Amino acid sequence: MLKAENLAVGYHKRIVVDDVNLEVKEGEILAIIGPNGVGKSTLLKCIATYLEPMKGVVYLDSNIIHKLKPSQLAKKMAVVLTERVNPGNLTGFDIIAIGRHPYTDLFGRLSEKDKEIIINSAKAVNALHLLEKNFLEMSDGERQKIMIARALAQEPKVLILDEPTSFLDARHKIELTLLLRKLATENNLAIVVTIHDIELALRIADKIALIKDGKIIAYGHPEDVMDKETVNNLYDIKNANFCKEIGYFELKNENTTNKKVFVVCGGGSGANVLRYLVKNGYKVYCGVLHENDIDYAIAKAMEVEIVEEKAYQPISEENYNKALKYLKMCDVVIDTNFPVGEMNRLNLKLIENAKKVIKFNGNIEDLKHQLSKLI
Repeated sequence: MLKAENLAVGYHKRIVVDDVNLEVKEGEILAIIGPNGVGKSTLLKCIATYLEPMKGVVYLDSNIIHKLKPSQLAKKMAVVLTERVNPGNLTGFDIIAIGRHPYTDLFGRLSEKDKEIIINSAKAVNALHLLEKNFLEMSDGERQKIMIARALAQEPKVLILDEPTSFLDARHKIELTLLLRKLATENNLAIVVTIHDIELALRIADKIALIKDGKIIAYGHPEDVMDKETVNNLYDIKNANFCKEIGYFELKNENTTNKKVFVVCGGGSGANVLRYLVKNGYKVYCGVLHENDIDYAIAKAMEVEIVEEKAYQPISEENYNKALKYLKMCDVVIDTNFPVGEMNRLNLKLIENAKKVIKFNGNIEDLKHQLSKLI
C-alpha cells in the first residue's frame, strides 16, 4: 500500500501542493486530475522520490519511502514519466531489459529468468511484436507500451505514471487505459496516474483526487466525487456543465439566433439533436422528459428549458399543458422518433398540435436542411 500523510510538495521553499492525504492499495488505480500548472506532476515526483517532501511523509508498506535505498525502491516501485526519451539505437527488448537492472549482476548480464520476465512484460502490454523494433521508429503508442513493459520488468508493487496519454490518439488512449485497468486487476498493482482526460479517469480509476489552488479539493471514489459543481469549479468552466451521467461536459444553451425549437425526445434519441441545436445557438425547449431519462440528464446539463415528469409516472395533464404552451411559442417541433410507452404516450399528442414538425431520421445534415427551410 502507498500512503501520503499531511504531505506538502514544491520547489525552492515554495509549496505547490499542501496537505495531501491519499492512499492506494494493491489492485487499485488512483487518478490525479486538475488544470495545467496546479502541481500534479510535482506531487507525483515527490511520491516517486524524485523530490523530497517539504513536510509530511509517504509510506510504502509502512516504510518511509524517501528513506529506502534506490536498490530497494527499484524492486518495489516503477515510474513512467511524460518526458520523451531518446535512447539511441536500442530495441524494444533493450529498453524493457533496463527494468531488470536492479536484479542483474555487476556487469548487467541477463539470466534466462531475466529474459523470460522481459518477454512476459512485453506480452502483458501486447508488445511482443516490438521487441526487435528500434525504439526511435515506434509510434507514440508503441513507445508508451514499451516504457510500461520496462516498468513491469522491475516486478514492482507500485506503478507511477505521469500523463501517460499525453501524446496518444483516441485509439491508443483507450488501449492504454484498458491496459492499466488490466494490470491493476491481474498483476495486483497499485497504480498512481496523473491524467487530463476526465472520461478515461472516470472509467478506470478506483479513487480520484482533484487538485486546485494548491489543495486537494475532492478525494474519493469518482462516482461520489465527480459532480457538476465540483468539476465545473475545478476547471473554472462558465459556458458548459459537467454531466455526471455521461462523464463529460455539455455546452450551455445560450440563445444567439432568436430561433426557438421544441424537441420531443427520450431514451437517448434526442442527444445528437440537442447538441446540434445548442452549439448552433437555437433557443431550445424540451419535453416532456422523465427525470430518469438520459435525454433529461443531457438537457439539464445544457440548461435548456425542460418540462419534466417524475420517474416512472405517466405524463400528467399539468405537465402536458405546460409543454404545449412552450411548443406553441416555438418556430418548429422536432420529433426524434423516441421510444413510446404508457409513461410518455402524451408526447405523441403534443406533436399532433404542432404546426411545423421535423421528423429526425438520424441524419444531422438533413436536420440542418429542414431547419433552414422552416425557420
